[in-house]
Amino acid sequence: MLSITRTDLPLSRYSLVLLLLASNSWGADFHFEGRWQLNLEESDKVAIKYEEGSGTGRRNALGNASVSIGGLPLPGISSRIPSQSSMAPKNPEVLLCTMMDINTTGKRLTLIYDDRDKEVLREGDYRGRASTWDKKRIRQSYKTPDRKVTKTWTLRKDDRLLVEVKLDPPGDRARKYRRVFDRVSPTR
Repeated sequence: MLSITRTDLPLSRYSLVLLLLASNSWGADFHFEGRWQLNLEESDKVAIKYEEGSGTGRRNALGNASVSIGGLPLPGISSRIPSQSSMAPKNPEVLLCTMMDINTTGKRLTLIYDDRDKEVLREGDYRGRASTWDKKRIRQSYKTPDRKVTKTWTLRKDDRLLVEVKLDPPGDRARKYRRVFDRVSPTR
């Protein structure tokens, strides 16, 4: 417990000290912390419906054509880094899980998906991933050669967690996926 014994401080400085102490303890009231379970019915209500075949291919008329001489690739029309794999990129775990735990420790936010896959968000820009959070929203964005990914967690008015993931491949249409989670228990 903190006690200030000096009474000769002006009210504005005293208020400033209390404000700083209160702002450093916001993690105790971080409403995202806890265990969350996927709500399929609510997720279906907020899902964006795409027509079959819309936005599923590259708009590039030449496809992924490349020219090489003596086994060395020549620079092409596109300045984009080609994909290193012929496999489809892996979707973020938040789109695949049914349970999610959210915990905070300092400037790190730990997300555990289905009690096995762990993701640590570090505040700011860390290894190409920009992460920010406050009492209203968690947001992370990053780029890969295959697409730009933006993940956003927000609390709805009914105290459910809405997760929105935007996948934006270069030369193709962006897609948004929404999932709704119900709180199972807080971590306190």
